[in-house]
Amino acid sequence: MSNNFIKVENPVLIVEGKQADNERLKAESDHLRGTIVEDLQDRMTGGFTSDNFQLIRTHGMYQQDDRDIRAERQKQKLEPLHNVMLRARLPGGVITPTQWLGIDKFADDYTSYGSIRLTTRQTFQFHGVLKPDIKLMHQTLDSIGLDSIATAGDVNRNVLCTSNPVESELHQEAYQWAVKISEHLLPKTRAYAEIWLDEERVETTEDEVVEPILG
Repeated sequence: MSNNFIKVENPVLIVEGKQADNERLKAESDHLRGTIVEDLQDRMTGGFTSDNFQLIRTHGMYQQDDRDIRAERQKQKLEPLHNVMLRARLPGGVITPTQWLGIDKFADDYTSYGSIRLTTRQTFQFHGVLKPDIKLMHQTLDSIGLDSIATAGDVNRNVLCTSNPVESELHQEAYQWAVKISEHLLPKTRAYAEIWLDEERVETTEDEVVEPILG
């Protein structure tokens, strides 16, 4: 099986009209970093503010709130009980028993509902994770070989395929291609590892960081 993708030499992107706000957001985000770290340290609110509300989607999360108590909190002059939903990057929907046990334990201990949600995107989601536990959530995924990079927002999200890797060689090949496509479409920035996994940032110039897919 060839590992090569079709290569287009010197592609030209022609954009007409007003730039979409998501494109402005990415262009001004310091390569998907934004001020997410500052928001994580802000204990005055349980949510993410301004552009970070949208930017966390490129890290695999949507900000939500507990609708069941929304009206009651409004009466008490409190902000909504913010939390996040995370969608894992799971090309082909394949997960090992060890990984399943790891996400099951996190769901029991740290999600509001104590459950894992399976989705039609061939992956799983955590719902109801509070801000103090978000970093631990990403580190837990990393410890079992998973992540949530680019699984929400205006990106490809998860890569699906109909396959059972233990069924036949052709099924295995289909799954391998799902993995390759998923990795090919990942953003090149190290923002995810720096913010959630405490990777030290390596300073580079703007010209040294190239995003052939995200722009």
